[in-house]
Amino acid sequence: MTTPNDSWKSAELRAAEAQVDLRFKEAQDLANRLKDTPLPPVPPVDFKAIAQQVERAAQEKDAPEQLKALKRKVDAGEFTWEDVVSGKAAQDPDVQAMQQENVNKMKQAFQMLQEGLTAEEIMNAQDPRRNRGDDGDENAPDIFTEDKW
Repeated sequence: MTTPNDSWKSAELRAAEAQVDLRFKEAQDLANRLKDTPLPPVPPVDFKAIAQQVERAAQEKDAPEQLKALKRKVDAGEFTWEDVVSGKAAQDPDVQAMQQENVNKMKQAFQMLQEGLTAEEIMNAQDPRRNRGDDGDENAPDIFTEDKW
């Protein structure tokens, strides 16, 4: 980074430039080494199995609203669950809404990890139905609702 008229630069600036030059060369060397490194083959994704899991989740009575909206579209034949999980339906606004909700949950989980929470604590925080007791019902045992029949 030295130019013919760089007498104005302080010693600190020259040292910083030297560090930048060194790091840039290291990055180039690493990139050149990685260019010739063969990558292992990517295993095939079983979209059908993933689609079945998503479909089962969509059939739950307490499924998220974004998932219910997708279920309505799948039921109407607009696309399939495999289209959703494989990315073929990625332009659909409801698919994008569901993806955004998932991104928000991942951001929240990452923040919780940084705060020191365990994976179990994060999963419990993101899904209050987990580890709620005997039947997962938040009502007292003597209060009967349709799901207890």
